[in-house]
Parts: sequence; structure tokens; C-alpha cells
Amino acid sequence: MKHEFKGLPNSEAAIDVIVSFPELEPFLERAASLISEEMEVEGFRRGKAPYEIVAKKIGEMRIYEKAANLAVEKFYLEIMKQLMEEKKDFTPIGRPEIIITKLAPGNDLEYKIKIAILPVFDLPEYKSIAKKIMAGKKEAVVSDEEVRKSLNRIADSRSTAREVRRPVGNGDLAEIDFEVRKEAVLIDGGHSKNHPLVVGEGRFIPGFEDKLLGMRQDEEKSFDLKAPDDYREKSLAGQILNFKVRINSVKEKTTPELTDEFARSLGKFSSLDELKKSVREGMTFEKENKESERLRLGIIDEIASKTRMELPGVLIEAELEKMLQELKQGVENMQIEWTDYLMQIKKSEEDLRKEWLLQAIRRVKTALCLAKIAKLEKIEPSEEEIKKEADSILSQYGSEKDARKNIDEEVLLDYARSMARNEKVFEFLEKIK
Repeated sequence: MKHEFKGLPNSEAAIDVIVSFPELEPFLERAASLISEEMEVEGFRRGKAPYEIVAKKIGEMRIYEKAANLAVEKFYLEIMKQLMEEKKDFTPIGRPEIIITKLAPGNDLEYKIKIAILPVFDLPEYKSIAKKIMAGKKEAVVSDEEVRKSLNRIADSRSTAREVRRPVGNGDLAEIDFEVRKEAVLIDGGHSKNHPLVVGEGRFIPGFEDKLLGMRQDEEKSFDLKAPDDYREKSLAGQILNFKVRINSVKEKTTPELTDEFARSLGKFSSLDELKKSVREGMTFEKENKESERLRLGIIDEIASKTRMELPGVLIEAELEKMLQELKQGVENMQIEWTDYLMQIKKSEEDLRKEWLLQAIRRVKTALCLAKIAKLEKIEPSEEEIKKEADSILSQYGSEKDARKNIDEEVLLDYARSMARNEKVFEFLEKIK
């Protein structure tokens, strides 16, 4: 068997292969035997019919085609192993494209392999980049005002509401029926029944909630409002809309005061000061995580943007598919059918792939840069770290047992290894002095 390697653009390679006829002959005998196992030949048990009988019954080219597939499968692994030993940084990825160029009785087998390979590239001064980005680290500071607003949200989440027979006021919880029309035509999604609304929070179009003030239960009202020029629904921006509203109920909200007693009612705090301390610590932790994410993104983005590489299409396609599956999983977790979701956003899977192309390229470059830094710095996670990451991934599913049934164990461990390694790479970059 002879082969000739040729490098192609976009991190691809072509390999011309010639398998001599004497090398092909054993595969012909094996192919005939395999084919005869799947057919009835009078006078012979399955798999035992002679080559000549099988060839006469189905045609010799069928045997040659089967033999070619067997030979390609065997020699592909040998060729890849030899190339990886001979060539530095040669790593094949994805499924190869095989094209048979010559196949005839008594002749050599000739075929072409087209394969994507991991791109060969040089990294910029990644240590200097990391050091520069980390110099801009901001301290996580939580103000008293932020703590106060967070406490108010906690208190509001535990508010109660009782129905009242009085006009609607700011802060009331109202249940309303409404319809929205443009030029007497009901707009898409422009109606709702028993819609809950906290008056004064400004969740509707500007001016809408002001029109509800003073209305009573069972009262109806119609009025016009102009949609803002920057309204999210472009077709309605700056347009005059007609609203018809009915008040079904008015409830007065009672929000508990921020006292030691309220803090104790939450279960694990002995005083309001202890609750405030916990809230501040939680917000500080969240800000520290956000700052860490900002710095890490800044580091790897600059490294990737200064790295020149030719990306094979198979890697980009694989990343797009991964992004699509991530979105599908999120949609399913919200109990929404995927086809219904696509109808809601008025896009196809192909539309999403086109929109995500640049993001997918960026993600692939980022992953390759992180992997190369890990290789250069000899950074690898321990088995314990990989297991911890795998367990974390599984915990995101409703049932770990069900998750293990639906997830390929080898794929899971490879992904967990990659994630754990990336974490160690970032920790290394963050500590550079």
C-alpha cells in the first residue's frame, strides 16, 4: 500500500492511496464470505459458498465494492498512524471523505482521502496579554443602596394581597382584561384575560398604567396611546394604539417591614443585621464572579483575535450543531416544543446557523487557543477534577440516572476533561505576575 500526502487550504489534506492487487486479494475473499452470509446459495451453508459461485450469483463488482470498503477501513487507520508519527502537529479530526478513483477486476485499488486536520498556528505573547488584562481588575464593591434594594425585593417577594373595593392606586395588584388595536385591527398577541399587573411598575407601554388609576372593579375604559419611537415591535413604533381595558379585581399589596422578626421568618437569620451581611456577601460573590468572567473573556478574546489560523469547516459545523443542541435543550427545559419555538421567533434552524457563524468561529478559535496553552504549559486536570466536572454537568439534568442513559459516557468525560482543563488554564493565566 502506497500513499501520498498533500496539504490543502483551510486545514484540510488530501491523501492519494494505491492498494496493489495482491494486497487487495485477501479482502476479496473476505468480502465474498460476508456477502454469502446474507444470501441463500443452494448446496452451501451461509458464509461457505466459494468465491466463484458468489460472483456468478450477484456479479463480481459487488464483491470488489465490498472488498474496497474493507480495505479502506483497515488501511485508513494505518495511514493516519504513520502520518502522525512522521508529521509534527498532524491530528486528523471528523469523518474522512473517501472517493474511489479506480476499482476493476485484477487491478490495483486507488482512492483519495480528504480529511480535516487541527490547524497549525502560533500563539501571541499570551502571558503578557493576561498580565495586562489582569492589571485592570476591579474590586467588587457593594453599596448600602444596593443592599437596601435587594432587601426590598426580598420583602416584596413575601408580600401578601387582599381584595379591596376601592379605586386602583399605585402599588395595587390588578387583574385586567385588555385588547390592543391599531386602526381597529387587533394586533398580534394584543389581548389577554385576567392579566396580573402591579400598577406603577411600568411594565406596559408608557402611560398605560396611569390610565388605570382611579378605575374600579368591573369598570371598563377605552383610550389611545402612542407607542414609543424605539418600541421593541418595530411595526408598532410611533403608532397610535387603541386600548380597551376591564378591571376584574383590585388587590392591595402589604409588604412586610424589614425587621429582626422578618429576618428570622426567613429561617436561617437571627437578626436583620445578619440578613444584611448575608445579602452583601452574596452580592459581593456575584460581582466577583462577573468580574472574573469579564477578565477571562478579555484575556482569551485578545489572544484569539491576535492568533492567525485556518479553521476546517468540520470544526465550525460541529460548533454550530453544538450551539443548536444547547438552545434545543434550553427550550425543552421550558416545556416548549422546538417546532413551536421556531414558529414563535419566525426563524429556521438554517437561519440560526447563519446568525451564529461568527460566534461559532470565535468559540472554535477560543477552544483551540486554550488547548494549545494547556499543551505548552503542560496543564492537565486530575481524574478527580474531571469527575467533579462530569458530576456538575450531570446535575444540570432533572435526573442524573436518566441523564446517564441519554449521554454517551465517553463524550461526557471528554467534554468534562476539556472544561476542567480550560478552568486550570484560566487559573494559570490569572496568576501570571
